[in-house]
Amino acid sequence: MAATGVQDSATIVNNLISDYYRSAADLAPDRISEREFGVGNYDIKIAQRHMSFPSERELRNYLSANSVPYVSASAAYYRFPSARPMDRKGWLGSELVFDLDVTDMDLACQRSHGKSWVCAICFDEVRKETARLIYDFLIPDFGFSESEIKVNFSGNRGYHVHVSSADILKLGAAARREITAYISGSGIEFGDLFRVGSYATASDRAGKKLLGPRPTDLGWKGKVAKKFTESLNAGIDSLVQIGLDREIATKIYRKKELMKLGLNSGNWDMIAGIKSKEQVWKRMLETMAIAQGDRIDSNVTNDPSHLLRLANSIHGGTGLIAKKLRSPRELYRFDPTKDAIAFRKGFATIDANTTFELRMNGQKFGPYGGRIRVPIYVAAYLYLKGYAKIAAVE
Repeated sequence: MAATGVQDSATIVNNLISDYYRSAADLAPDRISEREFGVGNYDIKIAQRHMSFPSERELRNYLSANSVPYVSASAAYYRFPSARPMDRKGWLGSELVFDLDVTDMDLACQRSHGKSWVCAICFDEVRKETARLIYDFLIPDFGFSESEIKVNFSGNRGYHVHVSSADILKLGAAARREITAYISGSGIEFGDLFRVGSYATASDRAGKKLLGPRPTDLGWKGKVAKKFTESLNAGIDSLVQIGLDREIATKIYRKKELMKLGLNSGNWDMIAGIKSKEQVWKRMLETMAIAQGDRIDSNVTNDPSHLLRLANSIHGGTGLIAKKLRSPRELYRFDPTKDAIAFRKGFATIDANTTFELRMNGQKFGPYGGRIRVPIYVAAYLYLKGYAKIAAVE
């Protein structure tokens, strides 16, 4: 792109978006002619919907010609995707979709930089939660295969997961709410996982022992036991984060090997001197369930007609690609600040005011307070985030 100081920042970014779509690959979802599309501008992410495209070529041409900053596609398949109102579309079925966003997580780093900024820790934590959804829930508990699960970076602060198994295409909103409730731990009662049993022999101390889940158990039982074991290994602060009082967390951590020995046999009462033990573990269970539930946007999953950002499209709030992963396992090595960069050629001069450092493509940028020359992808990101204006590009 030739140097220019006369175009405003929006025009520069629009040109970048247009250029991207002119040659973008793997842009069309499967059964594209049966999908509803929605497009937006920088103010409204879906300003127009009830659109359809017969092929990837027509879709790409439209997005390039109009420099579309936001484009979404339906999780549903329709006979007449552009028809309106909704009941005239002829619903054929819907993928099961999940939207995980780091703004729905309570991270220590966010207390420093706020939720409008996304740091390396934020990206890593939401990536791990997405992998947990797939490998702790969707595959072992629901029986979906990796080949039925597609994942893409949202383009901003999280990930989208699509399940296209034939078994779920016809599920209505009620059935989807049940899936969301199970994954989020909604409705799980203490008595579902724990019970009080008698001691094995008369030589044991008087009273009852608390029996609970083991790491080898299936479903939520095993998840609770494994999460507690992970927190136990990580240290006192990690135990506090899952709902334990610090004094109790310290006592348990000091005898963690004894506690782990008990967990393997389902005995959660290995450590003496813990008062109101049932309340202690009940609070832990509630904390785990609330944390898991808050990380999934249930409105997206429960709505069969929801529009979700098109994979491999541009996110108009960052200039990054809503990058489609080759398989769910790619989550373990995917880095959106490297792998989702759309605008790789050229540099720009920007007037920036940033408080926190930005890491992109393996390099550190900022904090900035003034005029600076940066790669074009950094300029676009900071402009779209509201931290810079683009003075010129080269």
